[in-house]
Amino acid sequence: MAALLTAALFGLLGGLIRAVVGLLKHHRTKNKTKFKPYYLITTLVIAGAIGTVTSLALTSNHLINLIAGYAGIDLLEGMLKIIRKKN
Repeated sequence: MAALLTAALFGLLGGLIRAVVGLLKHHRTKNKTKFKPYYLITTLVIAGAIGTVTSLALTSNHLINLIAGYAGIDLLEGMLKIIRKKN
């Protein structure tokens, strides 16, 4: 149980790193879109879940869980943007 919680925390940390990068980019480009706290919380929870699933499916390496949380959210968000443009 502790190993899964640790994996989830590293996935969440990966998502948090991605969120900080996104916030810095948003601030630097002076983008007009509003900050949505619920979106941030949702992506962090999903990143934690991705880290946990990665630990169950592949490895318990914490670096991999962190990268999976970062990249997994990036992939899902990219796919969502493509789907929205089609509709």
